[in-house]
Amino acid sequence: MIIEEVQLYTNRLEELKHFYSGTLGMEVSNATDQAFRLQVGSTRMIFKQCETEHEPFYHVAWMIPTNQFKQAKRWATSRVTLSRDEGRDETYSTNWDSHSLYFEDPAGNIIELIAHHRIQNESAHDFSTKDIVQVCEVGLVSDDVLSTVNELQQMGLTRWGEVSETFAPVGDVHGLFIVVKKERTWFFSTQKAQIYPLEVSIHGVGKLRIG
Repeated sequence: MIIEEVQLYTNRLEELKHFYSGTLGMEVSNATDQAFRLQVGSTRMIFKQCETEHEPFYHVAWMIPTNQFKQAKRWATSRVTLSRDEGRDETYSTNWDSHSLYFEDPAGNIIELIAHHRIQNESAHDFSTKDIVQVCEVGLVSDDVLSTVNELQQMGLTRWGEVSETFAPVGDVHGLFIVVKKERTWFFSTQKAQIYPLEVSIHGVGKLRIG
């Protein structure tokens, strides 16, 4: 599953623009007082201004080269405070054979850097934002996880590993919807999952409007 574009909403547009361009050193384009775009590897990531009572936040993972997790961690640590869980600031998944770290942006979006070791995407130079491969995970919050999984399967997407009534990855190693039950606490965060508007364009599937 290839995620071509992700559109998120925020009421902190200017703060996010400065964070991604200034703090992380990423290239911002198409910037107006209503939206801006980041090129995250092969994926377009768009933030749009919204006026809501509750501040939207999302979970998004960026794939990095399989051999650059340590370099990416040094890069991230020099710019942000890494999220911690039981004293750890990184995690290894045996099921996925992947290393991950997490941090939050000023709007509370939970950003993950993940190196999948089953993918041959090594890089031979020092890590920078230009080495980010693509957006490979988008959190999808639902009142009924299994029903949402079935809807995604009807669109041609497949389950990836085991699913439960509170957590289900759908897609493949290149791109996943992380379907979670509303109010479930996000991994490496104290925030409970909530449903907010979201648009995701998937190669060969089309645009999904959620929330």
